[in-house]
Amino acid sequence: MVEYKVYHQNPHRKFITFEAVFPNDAKNTLQLQLPSWRPGRYELGNFAKNIRGFEAFNDKQERLAVRKITKDLWEIAANGASNVTINYEYYCAELNAGSSYIDTDLLYMNPVNCFFYDKEKQEQAYRVWLNLDNTYKVACGLKKESPLVLLASGFDELADAPILASPHLQCLEYTANDIPFFIWISGKIKFNEEKIISDFKAFTDEHFKMFGDIPCSEYHFLFHFPPYFIRHGVEHHNSTVIAMGPATEFVTGAGYTDLLAISCHELFHTWNIKNIRPQEMMPYDFTKENYSDLGYVAEGVTTYYGDLLLYRCGLLDENEWQGVLKEAIQEHLDNQGRFNISVAESSRDTWLDGYSAGIPWRKVSIYNEGCLIAFITDAFIQKSTADAKSLDDVMRLMYERFGKKQLGYTSNDYKKIIEEVAGESADFIFEKLVYGTEDYLPFIIEALKHFGYVLMEQASSKASEHHFGFSLDENAGKPTVTYVLENSPADQCGLWMGDEIVAINGQAPYKNIQNLLRQSSIPMSLTILRKHGIREIILDKKSENLLKKYLVVKNSTT
Repeated sequence: MVEYKVYHQNPHRKFITFEAVFPNDAKNTLQLQLPSWRPGRYELGNFAKNIRGFEAFNDKQERLAVRKITKDLWEIAANGASNVTINYEYYCAELNAGSSYIDTDLLYMNPVNCFFYDKEKQEQAYRVWLNLDNTYKVACGLKKESPLVLLASGFDELADAPILASPHLQCLEYTANDIPFFIWISGKIKFNEEKIISDFKAFTDEHFKMFGDIPCSEYHFLFHFPPYFIRHGVEHHNSTVIAMGPATEFVTGAGYTDLLAISCHELFHTWNIKNIRPQEMMPYDFTKENYSDLGYVAEGVTTYYGDLLLYRCGLLDENEWQGVLKEAIQEHLDNQGRFNISVAESSRDTWLDGYSAGIPWRKVSIYNEGCLIAFITDAFIQKSTADAKSLDDVMRLMYERFGKKQLGYTSNDYKKIIEEVAGESADFIFEKLVYGTEDYLPFIIEALKHFGYVLMEQASSKASEHHFGFSLDENAGKPTVTYVLENSPADQCGLWMGDEIVAINGQAPYKNIQNLLRQSSIPMSLTILRKHGIREIILDKKSENLLKKYLVVKNSTT
């Protein structure tokens, strides 16, 4: 067993101090690996950049020579020592759902960021001692030997078990299907406890209706509610970490609904990706990229069900569900990258440029495109079976045949199960939507029709979008171009993303830019600020209904 000690010293400096003893079996060298990425975020994290002061000692506390083999692999000249002790510090100043953070009254660790493992013994068990005073409460999915001592059966279990500790943690509990669920809350926020427990139980029950059981004996929601803007969730084997801020925005109204949606999404991941996992990630290889085409299933199907299960249990009403569909469709149609790259290729490319928008018109979102593919697939199955079956049946079979057996699946496995459930070929889904760049719109319209909806097209109320084909961020008094439609009047005159519009026909536009664009005659002079300097461009064309807006509404004839 690896013995790890974690010290909460000088927390204002934002360093966590670690001491770990690794059994060495009298070998001459010991190679210790720090992960390069974390599950739930399919891009390299390069956590080794946060390591400081790494040193190693033998049983006699004699210093051992250390050298780095790669950016995150350390080799120690153990010289036959029975055990090797390492000491190091990890810098953790970023409070979100996937990083690690320390403060005077808070210790939050995502172990995959900051714990080492022996490359030859990844199944080695761990004991983690938290050197905290006894006022601290500890929220974690690991087994507890005592209130401040945690046990993991191997590195995979440790890496997938975030640890949240504070004297101020609130804890709410409920039971679903005889499984205990815990809601841990860090931050200055006060919920209606009866309501949040009732609502969380409602969407949890919907998961059990779908899958029958859950692949863990208890489950933990770990919440950060900081005072600044953030919306971020990360799934784990029997827990999730969710960061939402500013805290006060999530107690009632749309913010509270958003909180339910991200929580439902992350719980669904317990089945879909933590157990129903692509073949390329069975098991995880923490040393390098784990390429897979299946982000449209792992994240897309989860995004679809994260809202659909809320709708089924009444936590989203009809109008809210239609709004979810509308937003997904609008995001898809506004992204010209859909004609350039498939969602399968975009899944692989999360390892290339992460989760940023990337260069214009290049790629699509595995979350949004995958959600629409799931919606289209669900409608296809229901229509093919006269509503006797649905995508639910596909996910149940995926869980039975792959998740429960800890077998990785391929895109072809997923396709075969869809066809088995539907009783028809699903070639069009995979050839045109998953691996192709076909226009989704006809398939979206057909899926909406099956569920009794129609897609209504509306003109944008903004002159920049309606007449010229560009969108603006009008906040902070600096109108900045955020999107340009290809071959639109804005594109043809040379306007581009990132341009700040300083003046229109010599007049500062900061408070009434849409009115100026609407009322000014063509040709129109735009003074713009770019990194290269200030320049003037002439907007000499206008059109109608360029950047369209869409509504999903009930079909009045059904």
